[in-house]
Amino acid sequence: MGAEDIVVVDTLSLADFHRTLQARLDEAYAVLARIDPAVGASGAGPALGGFEDAKDTGARHQQLRDEYLARLRRLIAALTAAHAATSAIINQYRSVEELNTANLSEILRLVGEGLDHGRVHG
Repeated sequence: MGAEDIVVVDTLSLADFHRTLQARLDEAYAVLARIDPAVGASGAGPALGGFEDAKDTGARHQQLRDEYLARLRRLIAALTAAHAATSAIINQYRSVEELNTANLSEILRLVGEGLDHGRVHG
């Protein structure tokens, strides 16, 4: 196994990144709640009047809003996937670290017992 096969995971940095992702998710959901009619926001565009130019501007505004909502939903999906992945990695490495610690404790206990059995008491 070469040096390029070694993987080091800094769980503290990963946990910090995980919290940052959660903050960005919270912000994205807050924006979604303000602009998405499906979440409760008003779907009405700006009141621009009944002139042809106002109607065109209102239609363009709605088109831009729809595009923005689609991008925002994609961002939320990507952040959610990254958040879930970092959570799984953190949990996996914590479990591995706990297992390694438990194994080390068991090894030290067995070594200690072995040393005790090998001593001459008297």
